[in-house]
Amino acid sequence: MNKPGNAGRTNSIFDADTYVILPVPPPVAERIMAIRTEHQDAFRMALPVEITVAGSSGIGTIHHDQDPDEAFRLLDTVANTTPPIRVSFGPVQRFPGTDIFVVQPVDPRPFHQLHQRLATSGIKFNVSPFPYTPHCTLRSRSPVSETEARRLMETQITGTVTLTMLQVLRVNRLPPDRRVQLDILHEARFMAKSAQ
Repeated sequence: MNKPGNAGRTNSIFDADTYVILPVPPPVAERIMAIRTEHQDAFRMALPVEITVAGSSGIGTIHHDQDPDEAFRLLDTVANTTPPIRVSFGPVQRFPGTDIFVVQPVDPRPFHQLHQRLATSGIKFNVSPFPYTPHCTLRSRSPVSETEARRLMETQITGTVTLTMLQVLRVNRLPPDRRVQLDILHEARFMAKSAQ
């Protein structure tokens, strides 16, 4: 899928949609993956359980013209000055007018702060038409029945986990069946001490 500004792309490590994500660890990740499996959401089952901080909303995916070494250096700088993020999730929400069901962090502030730091880091990102909304997707497969929607809305994701790193994830949808190929291009651990 071409993003604005990606017409006529050349061979680049960022030719496919490339996101900056925060992987969610077990046991919460296992619970969310079980929901994706129960709802037979093959696309979501192919993806890691994560919170996107660049790519799906706010700032877009990494621009194809971005120099990879510079991007990874800048991401390392951001990660080195970011403390691990403790997260618990609130009630399930459905994005208006869609079949996308998500859970959002109870405290979204650390995610907004990290998102803003990435936006001003010097890395080139594509444009996204959506404001930044930190979330973890439970299901995005359509259509959804009323029973499935009700069951999803009643779901609770309990527990608190600590997010300790960011990853650069390239998502390729390969023809002819749009199978998903994932490549983790880079990862950086959060190194700053927590203010707590």
